[in-house]
Amino acid sequence: MLLNRNAENKVEVKIMEGSHLYINGASNVNEFTCDYLKPIQPKSFTLSYENIENGWLIEDAQLQLESGSFDCGGRRINKDFEELLKANKFPVIQIEVYEIIPQKANFQAKIEMTIAGVKKSLPVLISLQEGKEINYNVTLNLNIEDFNLDAPTKAMGLIKVHEEISIHVNLRLGLSIKG
Repeated sequence: MLLNRNAENKVEVKIMEGSHLYINGASNVNEFTCDYLKPIQPKSFTLSYENIENGWLIEDAQLQLESGSFDCGGRRINKDFEELLKANKFPVIQIEVYEIIPQKANFQAKIEMTIAGVKKSLPVLISLQEGKEINYNVTLNLNIEDFNLDAPTKAMGLIKVHEEISIHVNLRLGLSIKG
């Protein structure tokens, strides 16, 4: 999706300290949380946007996560999670925002998410909290099978991870309009 470069606007985006991402999941015996350990990258970037009738088309708004940088609470489950994400073959998870539509107190965004080499377009609801920085909170519910990932099983199939996971993103952003 290319923007009309003549009518282009730019915003400098800084991802502030305290931004956080984690994934919740469950198996038939317990629940788990995998925290992303590294700072979300890139730390700053310039995005381009174009006004459209109901919102904005966005370009260059990408986040990249290292698939092997999650802590799920123990070495064995961390290894299982890396295997699930195929981290050796696909070391990066990418999230790209390409459209934002304001709603009453929130925003609806359209994103493309790439996990293990599979790209999916998804709608997400973004809640906004304004303060010193702007906090964007997103919960994205996914079925891992949509990304051709197989839910792991353990103990000869007695323990099975559910296909549904939720990705929770809290981004503390500093924004400045570029001229």
